[in-house]
Amino acid sequence: MDKTITVDQLASTDLRSVNEIWLGGTHTELCLWRGKQVPTHDMLSEGTHDQNARRLCLQLVDPDDKAAVASVEALVRERLERMGRPG
Repeated sequence: MDKTITVDQLASTDLRSVNEIWLGGTHTELCLWRGKQVPTHDMLSEGTHDQNARRLCLQLVDPDDKAAVASVEALVRERLERMGRPG
């Protein structure tokens, strides 16, 4: 199940249940972080990858703004590091 938030909501969002963090409105743009390996279609029957993936999508006003992307990536990495979440 995907959850979409704004960057402003990142500080107050519980990241413990998330195993993928994407930049953009969907999970097709830029993956910033992936936790433990998520089973793929080849590993499981059809449809189960999405059942096992708990994605957080971060919306940016301008995803082509390299400085904004770098800033968000640093925030995500810092927050996950403090939580002890490797990825």
